[in-house]
Amino acid sequence: MKVKLKIKTSQYLDGSDFQTIESYYKGEQIEKNGNIYITFSEFDTSKERSSTIKISDEEVLLLKSGDITSRMKFREDRDFRSKYRTPYGVFDMDLHTYKISKRISDKELKLNLDYKISIKGLMDANNRLEMKVVPEV
Repeated sequence: MKVKLKIKTSQYLDGSDFQTIESYYKGEQIEKNGNIYITFSEFDTSKERSSTIKISDEEVLLLKSGDITSRMKFREDRDFRSKYRTPYGVFDMDLHTYKISKRISDKELKLNLDYKISIKGLMDANNRLEMKVVPEV
C-alpha cells in the first residue's frame, strides 16, 4: 500500500549540542511473514538514496543504499556494530538501543527508537527517531 511518512530525528551530541530534523516522504508498506517493510526514497543534493525499514516483533532494521550505505539494527538493551559507507570513506558504527516503542493499527503506524550512535572519528550522540506512517489517500 502507498503511504506517507513523517520522520523526526532528535540528536544530542556529546558536546551538548541539540539538533532536530523533520522530514516527509512517500513510500510503500507491505507485510510479509509477520514483518512490516516500509520503503522510501530520500533525495540529497540531487542524489537518490533508497531506505527500507523492517519492523518485526523483537527488532527494527534500517537499511540505506545509494552514495551512503548503512545497516542499523535496533533491539532493546543490545549493541550492534556495522559499517557506515560514504563517498569520503568507510567508518565503524556502534549502536546501543535503549528503547523501542511501536503502535500499529489500520489507520497508522507509529515507531519510536531511542538509541546511542557512535561513529568512530565523527561523532557520539544520543538519538530519538519518531516515525509516523499513514496510508496515502
